[in-house]
Amino acid sequence: MIKQDYLIRMIQEIISLIVNALLQKKKYRWSEWTEYDDLTRQILGFPSEDLQGMNIEELIDRYKGDPNEMGKTELAAMTMLKISDDMGTDDLLRKSKLRQDGLALLKYVQKESNSFSIQRVQLIDMLETSQP
Repeated sequence: MIKQDYLIRMIQEIISLIVNALLQKKKYRWSEWTEYDDLTRQILGFPSEDLQGMNIEELIDRYKGDPNEMGKTELAAMTMLKISDDMGTDDLLRKSKLRQDGLALLKYVQKESNSFSIQRVQLIDMLETSQP
């Protein structure tokens, strides 16, 4: 079991890494993401690839009442956005759906969370004004 403080720090670190990669359009090698993907799987409770088949209501309900509800929801959103960003143009429909779902979850966290994140605001703005 992951300790609460460590879990919060890991969620924040992974989210920050993904946000910076998306905002700076920086691509990371798969080997660089392996450790973070393993942590994401532990934190979310399922493999990140499963996010491709989930809807946002499912994710929101999954973490209701969890002490790290907003952190886990935001991590799921960021992971959706990372997967979408990594996808090629051969599957535009799924790429677009993941991007829209990630954006919707970020807006949900922004609205419902008691924490403010300038990175989150910048990413939401970028996603709303740019095309996939």
